[in-house]
Amino acid sequence: MKKNKILILDDEESLIKWLSYALGEKGFFVFATTEPNEALARLRAEKFDCIISDIKMPHIDGFAFLRKVRSIYPSVPVIFITAYGSMESAINALRDKASDYILKPFGIEEILVRIRANLTGDRPALTHIIGESRQIKNILSLVDKIAATDITVLILGESGTGKELIAHAIHDRSKRVKRSFVSLSCAALPETLLESELFGYRKGAFTGAVGDKDGLFMTADQGSFFMDEIGDTPQTIQMKILRLLEEQEITPLGSTQPAKVDVRLIAATNKNLLEEVKLGNFREDLYYRLNVIPIVLPPLRQRRDDIIMLAEHFLSSICKRENIGERKLLKTTVEALHDYDWPGNVRELKHVIERAVILTDSFYIKPEHLALQTAKSKSLDEIEDTEIQRVLAECDGNMTEVAKKLGISRATLYRKIHSK
Repeated sequence: MKKNKILILDDEESLIKWLSYALGEKGFFVFATTEPNEALARLRAEKFDCIISDIKMPHIDGFAFLRKVRSIYPSVPVIFITAYGSMESAINALRDKASDYILKPFGIEEILVRIRANLTGDRPALTHIIGESRQIKNILSLVDKIAATDITVLILGESGTGKELIAHAIHDRSKRVKRSFVSLSCAALPETLLESELFGYRKGAFTGAVGDKDGLFMTADQGSFFMDEIGDTPQTIQMKILRLLEEQEITPLGSTQPAKVDVRLIAATNKNLLEEVKLGNFREDLYYRLNVIPIVLPPLRQRRDDIIMLAEHFLSSICKRENIGERKLLKTTVEALHDYDWPGNVRELKHVIERAVILTDSFYIKPEHLALQTAKSKSLDEIEDTEIQRVLAECDGNMTEVAKKLGISRATLYRKIHSK
């Protein structure tokens, strides 16, 4: 069986040694170097299936390296890794045609998922969506039917129900699979920055616009664009999104000439958009344009048949990631997991299992390891606050890392902290 070949470029010697060993153990052929010129020479000499590169390096930055890579291989997947994560660098990575973006520190399982998802011909086929309940089977059947079309999709559901996972599944089974999948949380950026990043701008459009810059919609041309938290977009941007959907064109800031763009829009929100329309916060015409085929993700408490399957999946993957051997759930633990209401949905379940695995040396995960009994007597706000404080301590106050672990935007994290 042919091994997939991975090239790694990073100026941190210890990281590339660890990553080379870990990926080698998983069956990949790995070439790793700290020298950009050596990496480029190797790329010119042989074909690699995936490239992993740091962004901030002493002799060349990752973006310059990416442009050189693209001159050799226009479509090879390139995954950026960096300890200098910010929304701006993430957006620049996407705009420069990077395939993915991951923040240090990361676990081997996390980067394995990214590699496998980006390898040509190795796209996931709904296998990352866990569940045997009637609701999940109906959703997967709907995804299967609509994926091959270009129809706009609106994904509705509470926080933590897996909306981005469904968006990825739609893209991965579509004819656009070999093109870009661009994802952005609309709540992560202020209005002025959101507009310029989505639609781009022309030189002189505003102070600091020293040159032309394509927006993320143009970056996603011929691919898919996932707009999370679309219910948080200002009406000025809603109007431009409506034009994109109706005319397949955008107008960059500072320009009078529209530009054609071929993008499939997949939007998501945890808000009741119809209620937002009634309140005057969301355009009615955009709501009906988005709501052609809604996919409603049920909260975990409404699909209890999936709870134990998900818990066992997380238990197995976390044990492998942490290299701590097999763990088992006691029967009483299974009952506790099944009976709990999971206000934070699948995301909360994953965090509970992760905490139980890490904080106990026992082979059996017991009910008390879950810390659910005290959680049941608390309000959702108290549970959320406790989880935020736990992750803040775990990440030494690194807000970017905290937001990533919680699966929310930095803007949402700041709002939650300052509302306490």
